[in-house]
Amino acid sequence: MTALALPRIGALVPRTIAPGPLLAANATVSRFLIEAEAFDEADIPATWSDSLSACQQALDRWIKRQIGPLHCLNPRFGLHLLSRDGDCYSTFTNHPKRQFDVGAVEASWGEYHEQEWVVGEGLAALSRRVPGLGPVVLHVLRRQSAWVYPLFTPDIACDVVTYLYWCGEDDEETALDMNCGEDEEARAAMREEMVSKASLEAAYPAWARRWPRGLELPLCARFLRRAVKRLRAPGDQTVRAVAEDALALASLDLDDTFRPDTDGEFVGFGAVLSWTEGDVTTRIYDDLLNLAHQGEYCETMGEFQVQLGDPGAFAAWQRAMAGRFEAIRRIDALIHRLSAGDW
Repeated sequence: MTALALPRIGALVPRTIAPGPLLAANATVSRFLIEAEAFDEADIPATWSDSLSACQQALDRWIKRQIGPLHCLNPRFGLHLLSRDGDCYSTFTNHPKRQFDVGAVEASWGEYHEQEWVVGEGLAALSRRVPGLGPVVLHVLRRQSAWVYPLFTPDIACDVVTYLYWCGEDDEETALDMNCGEDEEARAAMREEMVSKASLEAAYPAWARRWPRGLELPLCARFLRRAVKRLRAPGDQTVRAVAEDALALASLDLDDTFRPDTDGEFVGFGAVLSWTEGDVTTRIYDDLLNLAHQGEYCETMGEFQVQLGDPGAFAAWQRAMAGRFEAIRRIDALIHRLSAGDW
């Protein structure tokens, strides 16, 4: 008996059928991105379900090529369509339910999946080799990343603790008074379960727990240039590489131009920098996420909107992102060297 062969669908046949309004919107935005020369021909996938999906993939490939290979960070970029009435839908989550008169496109970016990286040993090793180098590198990292790729650092963890556990105070005593009164046994039990001031002081050195006053980027750059000149010994390669990356990062002119204008708790961090393996950093971060997800929150690092009648504006945004792409590359290199170095 001859077996029947199952029919096969050709690779060029779309796997999904898009509704008419979506097809029209996709075609409009795809034409806009092509006119803006938003990506190279080699970035376009060989097959696709719809033109906008192909443009999305092509733009993602172009961006990742501009940034270069990364070790610790995994940026994600998305496109959202905006109607002339202000309605929005994502290329990934939902389709328009009616005729969608697309008028603008919004690019947004963030981290696919933030991870924990232990940097305390590396930062301490820097200061053993060049006194003060660890605090300067950490400050440059958190100062510049705040504009481009925010990191959950020890100073942020300490700030979060004050309103997450301590009722906005400088330590846990007020929270203990409110919940336990003068019951010493209950106070001791609650103190044991919560993140206390003593646990923060045990987890991080004083210079990592707070933002240094008066330490501006020009001073950091001057210090780092001297450190690079000093680090000439054969065993200084890793420390010198960290200083060079920090100097390059400090020299970038970055601002908050593309910061999202949204309400709610910000949780769009690109990485969690703990001091030692298993310290309180990840617990604080997880508790922050749990609190944020109970209400409004923002997990987008940046966004940019441009009208479809102005493809040149999209090209200008891509040019403006060049410094941010380099910053992401330098931030990633610093996290990688600090967490993976043989200290």
